[in-house]
Amino acid sequence: MSRMICAGCGFIVDVPDPGGDNQTCPQCGGQLMRERLSVANHGESGTLLGEGNVPAPGADIYGFEFTGTAQEYFRIWVVNVFLTVVTLGIYAAWARVRTRQYFYGNTRLAGHPFYFMGQPLAILKGNLIIGAGLICYFLVKGFNPFYATMLFALFYGILPLLIYESLKFNARYSAFRNIRFRFLGTLGESYGTYLLVPCLIPFTLGLIIPYWEFRRKRYFFGNLALGTSRNIFAGRPGAFYQTYGAVILMAIGAVVGIGILGGLLSSLFAGSCSYLGVFSSLFKVIPIWISIVPIAGFVFFRQYLYTKVNNYCWNHVNIGGARIQSTLKVGPMTWIYLTNMMAIILSLGLLIPWTKIRRTRYLIEHLAVMAEDKLEGFAAGAEQDVDALGDAATDFFDIGFGL
Repeated sequence: MSRMICAGCGFIVDVPDPGGDNQTCPQCGGQLMRERLSVANHGESGTLLGEGNVPAPGADIYGFEFTGTAQEYFRIWVVNVFLTVVTLGIYAAWARVRTRQYFYGNTRLAGHPFYFMGQPLAILKGNLIIGAGLICYFLVKGFNPFYATMLFALFYGILPLLIYESLKFNARYSAFRNIRFRFLGTLGESYGTYLLVPCLIPFTLGLIIPYWEFRRKRYFFGNLALGTSRNIFAGRPGAFYQTYGAVILMAIGAVVGIGILGGLLSSLFAGSCSYLGVFSSLFKVIPIWISIVPIAGFVFFRQYLYTKVNNYCWNHVNIGGARIQSTLKVGPMTWIYLTNMMAIILSLGLLIPWTKIRRTRYLIEHLAVMAEDKLEGFAAGAEQDVDALGDAATDFFDIGFGL
């Protein structure tokens, strides 16, 4: 079995062997390229078998490196917070640029850093527009809730546009080896992904949620380009249903297990005076466990979902003939999240820079690129200016897309 991929639009079709190599893409008319499938390389189509990519013979492996430190970022973070508060939020645009420049500049691939070249003034304009919109919403809400609801519906209607502009902005002003990234997705695809599919969630009783996750990831991973080299995303919806199904089964198993354990403890201590002292001591700590176990369970399931989906998406990306390998593990991701959360609470927020550096380092250093041409096969593509309104909106509402 082979896979034919269009380098122009990313269209993918599986064809039997043997098959003709001179085939054209039914979407854009471009030439389809043949790529032989293997279970070791991709796993079964649409499943999470074989999450990690296996390098082809002769391919070089380039690991990502993150060189940032908590001490350096703490100084940047403190200044950003102080100036943002003093300027009533105006400095937030400069703070965002400084933060991105620091994290981009300390992320290296084959010894070369990434760059973020966005301008603070462009982001400030977007912040002011979003801020004005929020002020109008709360003012109208105080006078007439109906009109406030209409404003919210209007915002939801333009949300796909804001996401589309944000992805273009972030890609346009990000670069590697003096070659800028590009986002090639369309506005129509954004509306289909972020407006149409979510509207179907109530009618499908939530069964479409894994497919919606797939659509969001495909929109991001399948439309990125480095210069003229476009990402080819070979993911399938079935893998997302498999992952969500595993989370649901584990959650059901955890609830049943806790119920059985509670029943055993109740029967063990019921009616036995000799156990009253032990039971009394145990009873005192039960409220603590009742609060801790659900939080830990929620964090584990969330990190399981994030890790499996993240690995699957990166491991099914091909850009300019180079493959990406992601090797995140659920255990370390859960531990990092839980301990980071505890550190932030116990330090009253002062360890936020340390937690961000710690998590970023783990994410970055478990990514690698497998290429046969020493990363030389990238060329710059056409560029155009993009405004920062969408970036301001998605940053304010904490809408994430990729890693």
